[in-house]
Amino acid sequence: MAEPRVLVVGAGLSGALLARRLQDAGAQAVLIGTGADGPSGGYGDATAASGGLVRAFEPDPAARALATASLAELLADPLLAGHAGWRETGSLYLLDTDDPGVPTGVEAAGVEVLAGQQVARRFGFDRLPERSVAVWERHAGYVVPDRLRRAVLRGLDNTEATPMARLDDDTVELRDGRRLTGDLVVVAAGAWTPGLLRAAGFATTLRTKHIQYAHYAVGRNDLPCFVDETSGLYGRPAGAGRLLLGLPSRRWDVEPPTPEPDTELAERVLATALLRLPGLDPRPLAPPVSAVDCYSEPAGLALRAVAGTAHTFTFTGGSGGAAKTALAASRLAATALLNNRSAVNVPTG
Repeated sequence: MAEPRVLVVGAGLSGALLARRLQDAGAQAVLIGTGADGPSGGYGDATAASGGLVRAFEPDPAARALATASLAELLADPLLAGHAGWRETGSLYLLDTDDPGVPTGVEAAGVEVLAGQQVARRFGFDRLPERSVAVWERHAGYVVPDRLRRAVLRGLDNTEATPMARLDDDTVELRDGRRLTGDLVVVAAGAWTPGLLRAAGFATTLRTKHIQYAHYAVGRNDLPCFVDETSGLYGRPAGAGRLLLGLPSRRWDVEPPTPEPDTELAERVLATALLRLPGLDPRPLAPPVSAVDCYSEPAGLALRAVAGTAHTFTFTGGSGGAAKTALAASRLAATALLNNRSAVNVPTG
């Protein structure tokens, strides 16, 4: 039986990787929206804004499995790592618990579980909750998702720059009036996905949320990538004496691609950084990066069937952290679409 023709809407990292996985498996994959005005086209999207943190550890076991597989693929392929702009910095993940749920034997893989006092001594964090622990990964770091996206796009055989105007179950109508038909349609348009589905009359539980961070000059060069769940602060190295720092935004249902920066959030980032990392002396180097991503419940980049349709799926919902799972999640999604379409057991959304 001939492999299906799959229309993938959205040229962010997730859509590009999915189209490439499908193409490599022999499917007729068409990536829609690679032009300047399409969903995720022009690259004013979450992929372009992403800080690209990559690690194996996630508190959720399913997300941890995807993150671990993605990191393993990246480290095993020097060409892929080069395309992704891979930088190994180490990763510190702080939790307010005495049980981070890390499998036994992780030390052999370059992972340690550190008590709060050890974190304070080794990395300079202060005022951590009494029960706090951290997962330290020596072989984690960050990628440049936009750089990887561009490399993947160069390897695609079938792309369509004209933006999508309207979606049906098995048809995508473009803004120039052409209609493309596929055996399957996958909407992987990130923050544009909920709006595209609602415009087509499809119900969805996907939502959008604001993302914001900024680059700061700091007085240290020794910090790794980190996520501090006890305060919400996250960061990564961004050059000599520079850190990318951010906190989760509280603004939901924001229209893409680039909302106005949140000055109150920027002030909270500074206050939190001074509390957790005394002596850091962060000084903003530029206005904050402000973007929007697609959030799902449960969180995570995954293939989801669209309720009330027979041929339409979404591939989004990374909730601000898809860079670390995109490689494995795209492989899993392509396999499900091609090999098990009649029995895909994915959540609706």
